[in-house]
Amino acid sequence: MIGVGAQDDFDYAVEFLSSTGVETPDMLWDPSFATWSAFGVRINSQMLLMSPDLSSGTELFFGFDEARQREVLDALPSLG
Repeated sequence: MIGVGAQDDFDYAVEFLSSTGVETPDMLWDPSFATWSAFGVRINSQMLLMSPDLSSGTELFFGFDEARQREVLDALPSLG
């Protein structure tokens, strides 16, 4: 899983990610918001789960609840 940070600054993004309790192995820092724009993300806490090759994904959903993320992944076997 990759988290894309774009607001505030990098140190704050690392602290925020840590506060969610979700273990994300990698974070992409993109203060230009280009990555958000490319995937239609408009606000923090909005998520999109994509296949590794970016060919398919989920609808945008909100929240950093790891159980909810697992539920979404389990419903999409090609992504999980």
